[in-house]
Amino acid sequence: MRNFAFYLVPVVLICASTACTKDQTDGDHAADITFRMDSGYTFLNDTVLISDTLHIGITVSKGSDDLRSFFVDVAYDNGPRIRQDSLHVNSDPFTFEKTVITRDQAGTEKWWFSVDENDGDITQQALTLTVQ
Repeated sequence: MRNFAFYLVPVVLICASTACTKDQTDGDHAADITFRMDSGYTFLNDTVLISDTLHIGITVSKGSDDLRSFFVDVAYDNGPRIRQDSLHVNSDPFTFEKTVITRDQAGTEKWWFSVDENDGDITQQALTLTVQ
């Protein structure tokens, strides 16, 4: 019986220590980018007209680290990104508004909105516009 207890005690201790785990997070979380959803704003991927005028509103809230820079890029027809705006972020939350006039030809436009944190982490959201 002693030998049985000798083997049983470590097994019970191991099972007890791994059965329930405490939620251990270091508190590190990314910045949050949200699109303004008021009437008159574009906030979802959409099919739009050639030379259409769209209004986009962005709110960025910091995560675990302070925000450093905000960027807006566009890519046409899955091509390379082209930088449109680059701003220093000096508030939390940070808000940004942009009026976009779509191209005068059919295709896709993918608009990227990115924020860079002081530790180098980058959070981004994109809108894909199908221009017809």
